[in-house]
Amino acid sequence: MCSKCRNFTNAPVGQKRRRCSYCGTIIDISKAASALFDTPEQASAAVKEFNASKGGDEFDNAVERSRDRIRSLLPKVPVCVEDISSEETVRPPGKRKRLMKLLHKEAKDRQCSLDRIERLCPEYELEWKWVEGQLEGLSNSGVLVFPRPWSVKLVVTEDMDDSSETKTKDVTIEILALLQGSDKPLRVIDLINRFNEQGISEKSVESSLEKLMQKGEIFEPKSGHVSIV
Repeated sequence: MCSKCRNFTNAPVGQKRRRCSYCGTIIDISKAASALFDTPEQASAAVKEFNASKGGDEFDNAVERSRDRIRSLLPKVPVCVEDISSEETVRPPGKRKRLMKLLHKEAKDRQCSLDRIERLCPEYELEWKWVEGQLEGLSNSGVLVFPRPWSVKLVVTEDMDDSSETKTKDVTIEILALLQGSDKPLRVIDLINRFNEQGISEKSVESSLEKLMQKGEIFEPKSGHVSIV
């Protein structure tokens, strides 16, 4: 059951997240009221019944019957990236670039589940809550699609991504001036909003922040904040 619109959907056993078919919210299945069925056909029939009656007692009863069965089917021990790979990879600076690198690697030529993207977030130094919002935004702008409610696929090409990067404006000097005039770290989102008011794109701000980080002139004291060195 979607916690936002309270409509019912279904997903394969083991999936942790899926997109709501009604309101577009990404549902955390592990925290949602859920029930387990033996076949996809039974699940689909139940979803129609639950939506027609908005659940009722039958859904609550199905949840109770399913609780133990779900626990027995889910993995007992979570698998970490470090357990299956020792490859050292240099990540690009900037959250947006790291997310796009993740998507290009995992979801460019094939579908990638939301669960896998969430598991890879720590490897790319990303926070899932931020990624969740970015995925919804990228879907709305047509950069990626949801072939199935629990998976995404990147539809923008590498060339398209590169061409957009060449149109950015360098605002490194302006960012340094703002940081020098502040007695505390500034939020990246505040910088983006400030420059947006001047007609400067988010990509321009992120690109300029990345240049400053590469030069060692600024750093991130904590996630989402930047300060002058």
